[in-house]
Amino acid sequence: MIIDLLNTNPLVVIIGSVISFTGVLMAVFGTLNLLKGKKQISSRVENFVMPEGQFDEQAPSSRIVQREIEGSLLKRTIGSWIKAILRALGKFTPKKMSVDLNRKLTIAGNPANMKAGDFYALKFLILLAGMGAAVVLNRDLTNINLTYFLIGLGIIMITLILPDAWLKKKMKTRQEAIQRGLPDALDMLSVCASAGLGFDQSLQKVSGYWDTELGVELRRVMQEMEMGVSRTDALKNLAERLEVDELSQFVAIVVQAEKIGMSYADVLHSQALQLRVQRQYRAREIANKLPGKMIMPIALLIFPAMIAVILGPSIPILLNLF
Repeated sequence: MIIDLLNTNPLVVIIGSVISFTGVLMAVFGTLNLLKGKKQISSRVENFVMPEGQFDEQAPSSRIVQREIEGSLLKRTIGSWIKAILRALGKFTPKKMSVDLNRKLTIAGNPANMKAGDFYALKFLILLAGMGAAVVLNRDLTNINLTYFLIGLGIIMITLILPDAWLKKKMKTRQEAIQRGLPDALDMLSVCASAGLGFDQSLQKVSGYWDTELGVELRRVMQEMEMGVSRTDALKNLAERLEVDELSQFVAIVVQAEKIGMSYADVLHSQALQLRVQRQYRAREIANKLPGKMIMPIALLIFPAMIAVILGPSIPILLNLF
C-alpha cells in the first residue's frame, strides 16, 4: 500500500524528503550545540575548581561572569534553531527586495526583531506548509476532486498573501498610533518650550514621559543626537523612518524655523493646534463612513431577524387560510 502511494504521488515523496532532510539538519545542529555547550561548561568548571598554585601563568586570565538565562527551554532550543534556519534561508534574498522590505519592517516597528531575510524565509516556510496541506488534500492525482482542488488552491493563495497582509496591517496600525499621539506630544513640547526649556530638553522630557510608539521614536532621535548626529539629520531620519505625512510636515517646519531663527514655542503651538483640527476632521470622516459600512450587517443579520420576529407569528395563520 505504501509503495502504491509513493508511485502514484511523487509530490509526497518530495515533501517527505524535504521534511526528513530538515529534521536531520535540526538534529545535527542541536547535537553540535549540545557538545559545544558541554565543552564550554567543562572548561569553566575546571578553571573554577582548579586548586591554588596550579594556574598556568601563561594562560590568559578570564573572568567568570554570571549570566542570567531568560526564556523557557523551548524558546532557548527550538526557538534558536528556527531563527538559525530563517537566517540561513534569508541569505538568498535579493538585495533590492531586502532594502524595500527593511524599510517596511522599520515602519512596522521591527516586529520580533525580524530583518528582510528572516521575513522572506518565514514567508517561504508558510507557503511550503500551505503547499503541503494542498498536496495532502489532493494526494490522489488520478482522481482529482474539484472541491478539494479549489480548497487547496485557496490555502496556497492565503499562505502566499497572509504574511504581506499582516505586515501591511502592522505598518498601518503603527502609523495611525503615531498620527493620533502627535498632537498631544506637540502640546507637551509647546508647554515645555514656553516654560523656558530648549527644543532638545523639551524633546527629552516628552520622550521620557510618553511610553508609546511615538515616545520610542523620539527616544531614538535623542540617542542619535547623543551619538553626534545633528538635530536636523535626526529629525529627518525620524520622518523618513515612519513615513507619516503630519510628522513629515512638522519636521520640515521645525527645520525651517531653525534655519530662519523663529521661536520654537510659537511653531510648536501653531503645529499642535493645526494637528488637533486635522484629528477632528479625521474622526468626522470615520464617523461619516459608518452608515455605509453598517448596510451589509443590517441587511444580512439584523433585517432577517426582524422579519422573522414580526412575520413569524402570522405564518401559521396564513397557512391555515390556504
